Amino acid sequence: MTCDASLDDVRPGDLLSLDFGEAEDAKETRRLIARDWLLEVTRVTNDDDHSVVHGLCRGRAFTVDAATMRMTPAPEPSQPDLASEPWVKRAYPEWYNLLQDLADEGRYPAPSASSIASAIPNEGVAVDVTKLTSYDELKATVASDASFWRDGTPPNAPRMTVEQHATLNAGELLATLAGERGVAMCQLWAGWEDETDSPHDVQPVDAPFVTRALRDAALDALDAPSTVGITCTPIAGMDPAKGLTALVHSANSPFPERALHLKSFGAQAALVAGSPYYQMLVGVILGYDTRHVESHVSEKGGVLTTAITAEVAKDLASLSPGSEAKIPWRPGYFPGDYGDARMTAVFGEESAEGGKRGRRGKGRKKKRSTASSVADVESMFGKRGR
Repeated sequence: MTCDASLDDVRPGDLLSLDFGEAEDAKETRRLIARDWLLEVTRVTNDDDHSVVHGLCRGRAFTVDAATMRMTPAPEPSQPDLASEPWVKRAYPEWYNLLQDLADEGRYPAPSASSIASAIPNEGVAVDVTKLTSYDELKATVASDASFWRDGTPPNAPRMTVEQHATLNAGELLATLAGERGVAMCQLWAGWEDETDSPHDVQPVDAPFVTRALRDAALDALDAPSTVGITCTPIAGMDPAKGLTALVHSANSPFPERALHLKSFGAQAALVAGSPYYQMLVGVILGYDTRHVESHVSEKGGVLTTAITAEVAKDLASLSPGSEAKIPWRPGYFPGDYGDARMTAVFGEESAEGGKRGRRGKGRKKKRSTASSVADVESMFGKRGR
């Protein structure tokens, strides 16, 4: 759809790409998640006979008025606050506690909606709007063929499209819930991205549909704990503010044991293993195609020897003797449309509109440096390529 077209066909769950007339070379200077202006639609209202689209851009709430095609921040009371969500508190307690602490220190939410708005080109007026996909369409595609979100990146793969990159992590989580992966990782907090209020320093969890997929996983895990498990892991021996990852996994052995093994050495979704052994180990646990893992190791300058491959196989076998990693582990299932009724049944009455957060501290604490965390962890992991 173009800017002079109606937004009447936009529906909640759609993912829109907004073009503000920005030069392509300007995008290349930014991190991947922040290269394009994407809006995850949450609702559509009518105002004086024209539509107003409400949605999330880089984790903050914005509106697009169909009459002017201008994107502006939603009022502060309408801004999302994951630190007040009952599903976060119940299913991801470590994340909930971390967000509470970060909010007390003035470090969450970041970047702010006003900071993001100040960086939108063309005074926030879109010259073109394109629907990329929707959450329902993503779920249907994963259910039909999960290979893109299950097998890892093949050698010499073409650069991902905007849609593929934007929905990569959400699709990996959905592929796990659909039974096509045994373990998926999601970076809940990347401390190394928390140095400024830059509108282009975006937390990985703020990529489109990721929090929706995490909520679906939470509903599933709390509704059927014998089916799906969730484990949160910080960088080994460090404060969760340095880095915190969620591991969403099948409750069928050997997947819980493998998730706990990832936790034992503090594996993080947004940090890539640095040695061939750990690259192989993590790749196998995440269910990637062996050829793709071998290609990844080679691209990083490593070599997978017969000894390394045998060591990985032996270590994984020792975690759950006699268990076979069967995929799909959950045939014929896919998460449906979880409405307020089911949310209330699982999380309580406050779920439909979100809970109110009571802050435990006052004022802002001094910002904790993340430099040492990155330096320390790079002995095992290196930063993921942007």
